[in-house]
Amino acid sequence: MTQQTQGSRLEIQGVHKNFGDFTALKDINLTIEPGELVCFLGPSGCGKTTLLRIIAGLEQQSAGQLFQGSDDISHKPPKDRDFGIVFQSYALFPNMTVTDNIAYGLRSIGMAKARIKARVAELLALIGLAEHASKYPAQLSGGQQQRVALARALAPSPGLLLLDEPLSALDAKVRHHLRSEIRCLQKQLGVTTIMVTHDQEEALAMADRVVVMNDGVIEQVGTPLEIYQQPGSAFVAEFIGAMNFIDTAPVNGRRVKVGDRELDLVRPLPDAQGRVRLAIRPEDVHLLPIGEGDWEGQVEAMDYLGAFIRTHIRLSDVGPDLVVDVDPRSARQLDLSVGARVCLHLPSDALHCFAA
Repeated sequence: MTQQTQGSRLEIQGVHKNFGDFTALKDINLTIEPGELVCFLGPSGCGKTTLLRIIAGLEQQSAGQLFQGSDDISHKPPKDRDFGIVFQSYALFPNMTVTDNIAYGLRSIGMAKARIKARVAELLALIGLAEHASKYPAQLSGGQQQRVALARALAPSPGLLLLDEPLSALDAKVRHHLRSEIRCLQKQLGVTTIMVTHDQEEALAMADRVVVMNDGVIEQVGTPLEIYQQPGSAFVAEFIGAMNFIDTAPVNGRRVKVGDRELDLVRPLPDAQGRVRLAIRPEDVHLLPIGEGDWEGQVEAMDYLGAFIRTHIRLSDVGPDLVVDVDPRSARQLDLSVGARVCLHLPSDALHCFAA
């Protein structure tokens, strides 16, 4: 029977981090509940790895506090914090077998040999590498090495599991398979998990909640569905998935003018002076036969992406080309081709508005 891990609650209160004159993190406040898998997502240099290192005690915050359960860990060294960590580079000991790598942390805390043997066997079965127990890291594939690194981190049953870009060194197929395995394992063990990634698909597929970061601040926290369907800022809208932006002039609190046409909005306009930006996902734009939509445009380019065709439409009075994702069947029905004329409809409930 696999040992259940008791996940920890983590509270981050008012954390700042400065490197000389550079501010890497500004007033980070976040609570992660027991058993949650939370992804820190953002572009390179946004502060996500710095925040993870502060949680691990590998960096010291310039201000603010951290609590794991009721324990103030703000100034505790890494060895006194209850976590396991998996790095992008795996960081396995090359001169140790798989068994010895997994057992390393258990030996260092003085666990009895019989218990170590049982725990290692349990974890090897859990990650599906029992037959590779006596191999060395160099004899394993990248995906297998990452599984061993994960088992080593989980061996002492930590309250918190920290994953620093754990899949970025793997090829796409292995990465896709392993993220499902990690998610299943995390749910099975109930370990509170924080994963740093710059891969939006990875974050949306794995996380209970996503923390989108930019320039050292948290832009938005929410479920993958909330982050995708209700982006809280233009940055989040643009960073998560594909998004069309259209500069518009407000007519009133729920109406904008695009070109020579006015559009009603479901969501109220932001409190902004002057122009605002409309945003709509490529899959939410409706392509229609000539004469049936709000705007007429011309197909400028078509990119076949398997499940859908990414179509670029030039509208004479709207500005930049609109990107529209069309399924192959609809493309055939509309007889889409480069140079073809089509009509577009922008559904009001799919439109987002941000300050320009």
